[in-house]
Amino acid sequence: MKDRLAPAVEALLEKLNEQLSAAAETKRTINQLCSMMGDEPMFLDVESGNSYGPTRADQYYGKSPTIAAEEYLNRRHQACAAEEIHRGLEQGGFDFDAMDWKPKDRVRMLAITLAKNPQKFHKLPNNTFGLLAWYPSVTAKRDKAEKATPESASAAAQPQVESGGK
Repeated sequence: MKDRLAPAVEALLEKLNEQLSAAAETKRTINQLCSMMGDEPMFLDVESGNSYGPTRADQYYGKSPTIAAEEYLNRRHQACAAEEIHRGLEQGGFDFDAMDWKPKDRVRMLAITLAKNPQKFHKLPNNTFGLLAWYPSVTAKRDKAEKATPESASAAAQPQVESGGK
């Protein structure tokens, strides 16, 4: 069944990407008109390339899971559940067999991999993953916490000098 439906999915993805390209062109035109009127652009997402799904069947082949997931999230430009990221990577040719992840464990292993990379990914309270760069307030809080930790840790490591006689 999957073999018969895959070409239809691929054709629909191609059609969707064409529609998104046309919408992006319309947004660019509107932004240009706004600029000519002296107004701010209405659409800030025009250059983000909000196309869904891989452009090629080998989009993620040979890449690490973190690089592939980062590329997928950049394409979607929104937080996604681990199941959705897994589906996108699979459609883009990511080789889960090379990772030695059993099929029933792949979503869980992917979620663990993303969660263990907080320098790049951020797990939201609704159990979706986004790129940390999208959440500057989280980055600021994290940086503030990291700056506070070394000072308090070094103060705690200092030996306490007791006052008093011999």
